[in-house]
Amino acid sequence: MGRAIQVLTFTQIVEINHRLLEEFGGFFAGAKNLQNPISLEHLLEEIEGFIFDQELYPDIFSKAALIAQRIIIGHICYDGNKRTGMESCRMFLEINGYNMVLDHEAINVALDITAHKIQFNEIRTWLINKSTKMN
Repeated sequence: MGRAIQVLTFTQIVEINHRLLEEFGGFFAGAKNLQNPISLEHLLEEIEGFIFDQELYPDIFSKAALIAQRIIIGHICYDGNKRTGMESCRMFLEINGYNMVLDHEAINVALDITAHKIQFNEIRTWLINKSTKMN
């Protein structure tokens, strides 16, 4: 039996946003910098959610795609949503045994998510192709 999937916490995602804004600049609205904290709470519940005994997001890449998509289009933070969404997605994959490099292609994917040019299943497929299992 494999190990349980680890999920980022509310605090970890807030810290990711804060770190990215400190490193790359942007608007920081104090304490948590959250424009939509309820959406972040909902995202974290939905990642592990079930409906009629069926897991909503049954695999690691579905969960990672949900993280990226919801943070980016949900405008959870006042600033840095694309960076926070992609880095949270990357870190989620990392704590669950996968490497994913954030490069210029990731920037384009984040922009496509924002513009609704890429849908959930396409994000998931992209993540599968960009990720490698750690030894």
